[in-house]
Amino acid sequence: MTRAERKKILRNRILASIVIAFTAVFVAIVAFGNRAAEDNQVSERIFSTSYSMSDLYNDYNSAAFVKDGQKMTYTDGDHYSYRLGIDVSEHNGTVDWEAVRNAGYEFTYLRIGYRGYGSDGSLVEDVTFETNYEGARRAGLDVGVYFYSQAVNEEEAKEEAQFVANTLNGRHLDLPAAIDMETVEDGAARTDGVSGDQFTQNIKAFSLSIADAGYEPMLYTNLHWESFTLDMTKLYNLPVWFSNYSETPGTPYKFKVWQYSNTGTVDGIRGDVDLDIEMTPTDASESSAGSVGQDS
Repeated sequence: MTRAERKKILRNRILASIVIAFTAVFVAIVAFGNRAAEDNQVSERIFSTSYSMSDLYNDYNSAAFVKDGQKMTYTDGDHYSYRLGIDVSEHNGTVDWEAVRNAGYEFTYLRIGYRGYGSDGSLVEDVTFETNYEGARRAGLDVGVYFYSQAVNEEEAKEEAQFVANTLNGRHLDLPAAIDMETVEDGAARTDGVSGDQFTQNIKAFSLSIADAGYEPMLYTNLHWESFTLDMTKLYNLPVWFSNYSETPGTPYKFKVWQYSNTGTVDGIRGDVDLDIEMTPTDASESSAGSVGQDS
């Protein structure tokens, strides 16, 4: 092979390497652009700022919420159907899920984990989650999860969402993965100095990360947080799991699930348990329940 031929081969190899490198960069840019567009679409779908005031508020008939013993019912069947469920954590001990199902409860939200109150804010898996997940699914209940948050900023909220996704490890959820933010009444919490605006941003960050992992996000909250802490105009399309222990929900805002008691008695569980009612519109045009949609 002549010297000229060797130079030509070398030049062609260099040109080929440049083309390959350029193509790889181009593909990466396109992929990044597509991912950014998808993220923007998810953000717009969950947190669009285009709303009317009626989008914020529910149209439930409060008088239609009627207790039958300890079980809540909704008697206005022309507009909404309902079903009953429970939510549990390690504080409820061992659960006989077959007995729960036979008692008429069709769904459950399981605590998947929590962030500690301390300054280090360790992320901890609920010790009963795996057992409860398997037992509830085996008994035929629909399953969702919740994470008790103590995030002080968006990065920590994303970290909590990633913890949820990692713990689920691709497993199916029938119901959303909720972020649970509450006021700590009996001691100091690492979130004591967090502003309402920051809490709102934390919820958005958690929810977008959950949606990015292929699960439906949800917010667990109460009227005090809705009225005095969060900016619900920035969260209005996010499904809400509302907590209020009363004869009627007591909130003007939309909600999908109402936790109406924390002192319920259910076969298969020792001691008090949280009771929930889930609302589903019978008319597709109704939207008091709110829905983001789940990709998985």
